[in-house]
Amino acid sequence: MAATPTLTQRPVISANTIRPDAPEKMSTSEASARGAAIYSQSWLLAIYDWWVLGIVSTYAWACSVPKYTLPWFRRNVRKGQHLDIGVGTGYYLAQTDLSGVQVTLADLNQDALDATKDRLVGDGKVKAEDTRCILHDITRPLPSSCPKFDSMSLYYLLHCLPGPVPAKTAIFSHLKHQLTPDGVISGASILGRDVQHNLFGRFIMAFGNWKGMFDNRADNAADFDDALREHFHEVETQVRGVIFLWSASKPKV
Repeated sequence: MAATPTLTQRPVISANTIRPDAPEKMSTSEASARGAAIYSQSWLLAIYDWWVLGIVSTYAWACSVPKYTLPWFRRNVRKGQHLDIGVGTGYYLAQTDLSGVQVTLADLNQDALDATKDRLVGDGKVKAEDTRCILHDITRPLPSSCPKFDSMSLYYLLHCLPGPVPAKTAIFSHLKHQLTPDGVISGASILGRDVQHNLFGRFIMAFGNWKGMFDNRADNAADFDDALREHFHEVETQVRGVIFLWSASKPKV
């Protein structure tokens, strides 16, 4: 098992990285850190797009990323300030037109931040000097130095957060205050309840929950929908296979 990271193990030295207000005192739950630790393994980052977004999404979750998830992402990215939370490998951003978009990346894992920024810069999607990174536990409010965002994305993240749906969606109580009045927040998450998992999906679910990468056995669309409507005036959701796709706007502040 990879060593559990802390927010102070690797100093953030980039001039374009926003430091938490008091990083030496910031802590994160063991469950959140365990879920993020897997992305410190270079082999996983190398195969993530092929395995997770290709094989697993298509055949275990019955939700093709090119057909459903990527178009959902693209339609919910706004020109202006965009915040991507739980960056993975940066696949969705790399497949999206980012003209006029100022990208900020937020993750609990420095390796994922570095890999995503390098990919986007290498692909010519963004300029290094214009792309900010936040080494941050999203269950806590964003650093005060963050701007208001025109759009936010949380793809394949909520099922990794610890606790039941109300605990996961508590993040919206602070994220909504970082959205502009016309801003939109969107995402995709693997459901554990009230959906039909196939044999492959049941195996991945069991393994992910056992390893602490997932905590989603009780996650269901109705609870997520209710939580979103508690924080936003406009909510759109759909279920594709076992994936919950959602977007929300007009925050209730």
